[in-house]
Formats: sequence, C-alpha cells, structure tokens
Amino acid sequence: MLSLLSALVAKTYSYADLSVYLGVPALVMSGWAALGHLVTLDDDALGEWSNPDRDISIWRHSLMALIVKFLVFIVVGILVYA
Repeated sequence: MLSLLSALVAKTYSYADLSVYLGVPALVMSGWAALGHLVTLDDDALGEWSNPDRDISIWRHSLMALIVKFLVFIVVGILVYA
C-alpha cells in the first residue's frame, strides 16, 4: 500500500520515472497474490483438497477472490504505469 501511495504522490508531482520504481513492489505483490491464487485454484474445486464436501459456496468464493485479485493487479498496473 505504501508503495502504491508513494508512486501516486511521485506521479502527482511530475516524477514519472520515480513513480515507476516506487510502484514496482505494489505491482509485484498484487501480481504474486493473483498468480498464486490461480495456481492453487483447483484445490477449492468441488471434491478437491480444500473442498471435500463439494460445497459450491467455497468454489464461488474462491472464484470471486481470484477476480478481485486480478482486478487489483490491473488497477495497480494502470495507476503506476499509465
């Protein structure tokens, strides 16, 4: 969060090169969270390791969390690099 805020402040004060460097940690962390969730998404599928009872709400919650993580990754990328 601090990385994103400092990048936005740097961009506001016309330090575009500095904002890119300051925003990299926020972009890496949000991308890492999204990619990690995508890799382990099959664990939450019906009947799998994290969902042996085949509960559809666990599967839907996992998909929604994945969508939110990818949206955060995209928004951070746009805010830092646009």
